[in-house]
Amino acid sequence: MYLLDKIIEKCEYHSKKDWKPGEIGNRKITIQQKDYDKCGKTEFINEAQNLAKRKLIQIKWEIRYSDISEIHYSLEQLPQLYQLAEQEAQENGEIFVPKCCLVQQYQDKIEAEQKQDWKNGWIRKYYDSLLQKLHNIGDRRVPKELEKFELYRDCLRGIDALDEPIFKRVFSKMYLGDTKKFEKEVQAHIITSAKKYCEDVEEDMDDSTVLEQLLIKEYGQEMALKGSLKLLIHEADGTDREINTANFKYGLILNTQTLKHVSVKNEIVPFKRIVSIENKANFEAMNYSEDTLYVYSHGYYGPYERAFLQKLAEILDANQQIEYFHSGDLDYGGVKIFEYIQKRIFPKLHPLNMDIDTYEKYKDFAEPIEAQILGKLKKTKVSVLQELIDKLIEEGKGLEQEIFTIELDGL
Repeated sequence: MYLLDKIIEKCEYHSKKDWKPGEIGNRKITIQQKDYDKCGKTEFINEAQNLAKRKLIQIKWEIRYSDISEIHYSLEQLPQLYQLAEQEAQENGEIFVPKCCLVQQYQDKIEAEQKQDWKNGWIRKYYDSLLQKLHNIGDRRVPKELEKFELYRDCLRGIDALDEPIFKRVFSKMYLGDTKKFEKEVQAHIITSAKKYCEDVEEDMDDSTVLEQLLIKEYGQEMALKGSLKLLIHEADGTDREINTANFKYGLILNTQTLKHVSVKNEIVPFKRIVSIENKANFEAMNYSEDTLYVYSHGYYGPYERAFLQKLAEILDANQQIEYFHSGDLDYGGVKIFEYIQKRIFPKLHPLNMDIDTYEKYKDFAEPIEAQILGKLKKTKVSVLQELIDKLIEEGKGLEQEIFTIELDGL
C-alpha cells in the first residue's frame, strides 16, 4: 500500500529516531500531486480512508472526499502500521521486517561474534565497526554489507582458524562450500576490510598481497636469498639438516614448506649487511658477495617471509653489528614498500639507491606518475626518503628499479 509504505519510509529513513521502539509524538505528511500520480488518486484516497477507519491515521481534507492536504499519525501507532505492512507482505509472498527489528537482529549476531576468542585482532575491530555503524545508524539504511553477514562471518571464522597458508580455492571449498564462492562473492569485501583494520595490510597492496597476509594464497610463497647464511631445516623425524647458502652462489629459493620448517643457526655470520631488493631483475644482477646477504622482496613480504626475516634480525643483532638496506622503485609504491619493511621487519633500515643522485642518473628513463598516485605521494612522509619524495613530486615522475640494470655499478 502506497500510503502505508510512505509513512513507514518517513519514520525509518527521514528521522534519526522515530523508528525506534518507545518513541512518541504526532507527525504529519503533506500530500502532493506526485503522490496521486504515483499511486492513482482514487486508490490513494481509498487507502487513506481505510487507515483512518482503523484509527491509524487522521485525514485533513482540502476538499472533502476529493483532495487530501495532510495525513496525521502518531508514533504510538507505528507497531500497528508495521503489523499491517507485515500482513500485506505475507499476502504477496514477501517478507517485511521493521527497521528496528532488523537492526536488533544484526546487533545480536554481531555481539555473538564479538564474544569469539579471535586470534586475529583485526576481525574484532571489524565487528566493532559494524556495531558502531548500527548504533549510529540514525535515518540511514542498514549497511549493505550486512546483507551477506553469514557469508562474511563464515569466511572470517575460516581466516581466523588458519595456522598456515592455504590455496584460495581450497579455502573457499572448506569454509564456504564452493571453490569459487570466495572469489566471486567475498574476496572484495574481505580485502577492503583488511585494508581498514589489519595492521599487516597496507592500503596500496594489490589483492594477491593482501590475501597473502591473511594466509590465503594464489600461489606458494617463495623467498630468494643470495649470500652466506647457515640454515637448519627441521625434518619430520625431529632432526635438523644444515644448509649453507654460501654453496649456492647464484641464489637459493625457500618455498612455503621450507619457510615453515626452517630456522637460522645462531652464530656469527660473515656478512656485514642485508640488502632487500624489490625487483627480480635487480636481485638476479647482484653478484655473490661475502659481506652481503641479498633478499628478494617481490614487493611486500608475506607472513612467513616476514617472520623469517624478523627472527634473522633478532639473532644477528644479538651477535654482531649488521646494517640493513632496501633498494626499490623510485616511485610511490617503492616508498611504501620501504616504509612497510622499516616498520615491520628491519627498524634500522636505510635506503640504497633510493636518492636524488640515483634519480638524476636515470631520469631520462623516468615516467609520469598518475595524478591520483601523485596525490598520495604528497601525503607520504618517510624521513629517510623525504628528499627523494620531494624530488619525485617536483618532477611528477618516477623510476622503476629494473632500469638500474642497464648500467649497474654494483653494490
